Amino acid sequence: MDGAVWLWDLADDRLADAIKTLDFHHARDHLWAVAHLLHGEDTPEARAWVEPLLKSLRTGSEARVVRRLEQLLDSPELCPPSQQAELAKEVHYFQNHRDHLHYQAMEQAGAPRGSGAAESLGKQLQQRLRGCGQTWSRLGFTHLLRLCVLVKNRDDPLLWN
Repeated sequence: MDGAVWLWDLADDRLADAIKTLDFHHARDHLWAVAHLLHGEDTPEARAWVEPLLKSLRTGSEARVVRRLEQLLDSPELCPPSQQAELAKEVHYFQNHRDHLHYQAMEQAGAPRGSGAAESLGKQLQQRLRGCGQTWSRLGFTHLLRLCVLVKNRDDPLLWN
């Protein structure tokens, strides 16, 4: 998932036992935002700072990344005073998601790093089931959604058993 608070609240409510992961691409973008705050937009210094942290995220050292970001808050001289609030916001983003950064474990389990496939499926289902002029009762929509998921997962033979 991306970093939207409402998504995490919904997942905690509806999927309490699921392993929740922050979309890697969102984490990457937020790390780049920190790099740009510290070293300027698209500078070699920004790239040199961010690349080892991205590698750490991908290889199971996510706690190291969060600690490194937290250390930035203890060193205000590293970031211009006008950008301290933005830096704190980015660091808090990672602090809030420290339990959702397990990319190596998810990759070993065969899960994707990004949420693109799930987002794409959501759009496909909405286009198919919520087209112009189509209305469904909640119960009818639930039944149709189950059918679509069975077909997408190639489990449609289960319909006849």
